[in-house]
Amino acid sequence: MLAGERRAFRGSFSGYERDRLFYNAGGVLVPAAYVFGLDGDHDGRAAAPVDIDGDGDLDLTLLTLQGLRLFENTSDAQALPEERHFARVRLTATRSAAPALGAVVTLDAGGVTRRDYVRITEGFQTQVPLDLHFGLGGAARVERLTVDWPSGARETWTDLPAERLLRVVEGRRDVEAEELARWPDGTRPRPAGAPTTAVDTPRLEGGAGPLASGERPAVVNFWAPWCAPCNEELPQLVALAGRYDGEVDFAGVSVEVADLDSVHGMLREFDIAYPQFLAAPPVMERFFAGDDAAALPSTYVFDAQGRLRRQFRGAITEADLDVLLQSLRDEGLFEADLELAARAAARSGDFEQAIAQYRRLAERRPGSAQPLYEIGVAALELGDFEQARDALRQAVERAPANALAQFHLGVARLRSGQPGEGFASLQASLALAGRDTAVLTRLGDAAAAAGQFWLAVDALSLAVEADPTAAAAWIGKARAHRARRELDRAAAAYQQVLALDPANAAARRELSVLVP
Repeated sequence: MLAGERRAFRGSFSGYERDRLFYNAGGVLVPAAYVFGLDGDHDGRAAAPVDIDGDGDLDLTLLTLQGLRLFENTSDAQALPEERHFARVRLTATRSAAPALGAVVTLDAGGVTRRDYVRITEGFQTQVPLDLHFGLGGAARVERLTVDWPSGARETWTDLPAERLLRVVEGRRDVEAEELARWPDGTRPRPAGAPTTAVDTPRLEGGAGPLASGERPAVVNFWAPWCAPCNEELPQLVALAGRYDGEVDFAGVSVEVADLDSVHGMLREFDIAYPQFLAAPPVMERFFAGDDAAALPSTYVFDAQGRLRRQFRGAITEADLDVLLQSLRDEGLFEADLELAARAAARSGDFEQAIAQYRRLAERRPGSAQPLYEIGVAALELGDFEQARDALRQAVERAPANALAQFHLGVARLRSGQPGEGFASLQASLALAGRDTAVLTRLGDAAAAAGQFWLAVDALSLAVEADPTAAAAWIGKARAHRARRELDRAAAAYQQVLALDPANAAARRELSVLVP
């Protein structure tokens, strides 16, 4: 190791292979780790699928030499809800050890038979949940559930609900079905942000600005004068920057922020002409989660939509990066890519990046209200009420019947000092929702989240009038009444939820607080 060089040991000597994931495409296993963003160089072999947040889909946990990693399954459950049913089965044996290890569960739903068994470990020394998870696709109920117990007994149950944890006890005819315990929306962790070229970063020559234009693919390289591998790759980055001049943005970020003379010396030695920045805390937080021992060199490649496409730790070769940049050259720009990037940014809490992507999408959909609506909602999250008001006003002009756009416009007007116009928009949103239970429920939930509980009560009351069996609207109504301290009405609404869905654990728990 060279004097003055500090490089964190990140794994074993054979640990530089990227993780692999194979997707079953009709019986053919296709390498797909890169596509799903799971091709990390974590150096670990323990992986367990587990529903961390209780939303009904399986997330992925990895234990590596760099510590515990959690990959949340962020697939949109609302996109095709009729195709995303599931059942979770928890067995309790009474004639053998309670965990029922080795029990085989056969589940029939939608004309398809699925089978799994209870085990403690899976893969490489990995403990997995004892609950069995079954994806049901479009099947809304479990037609038949058969358990072959370790005791040798076989039992069968029929006509069980989906979207529930099914508690099955050996020898008991009734199956207890309960909702999964979920993270409350208000307590879900909000990531500090993902790597992005839009982060405001100090320039080496003074001032500050984004790392790249946001209009082209970009390569961001973290380096330091005392980093020996950086000295090897910098000439290759210089060659690539010249070859892709005007086509790809290149940026260097020096983690050496004290001895700037050494930084300038390296720029002269390698004739580096592309922009250089200094690694201030905000950019380090974005790219390394604030880790002061970030591996050097590190290189990040973004596509023209601002999505992170590849991350390299350690020195890279000109040939490797050239192949990747050529592939980006051939991709073109698609509206679906912009929308996906915008949604991912909003989901991670990076509302500035989300707004930038939705603006690009709005340019390509000049008659569409949706990108403007999303810009307005993201601007509300940022507290930029004037930008929110302007975007939502345009969205309402293009889609006058959109109740949610009208609602958020009302919120933006209230928060930007226009109370008269704001309340008028809120009242208009309620009128636009009509008797559509789904729209009224979404409007009520949005109103409650914005603190407009009077509107939430009105909207959700109309929702349950339109469909008295809508348990989601009833529980939202109960919560809105509770927020207004209308406890008798809240209790009555909770009781209605339980009459419709006796296994609703959230309603039972919240009611118990009101009525001990």
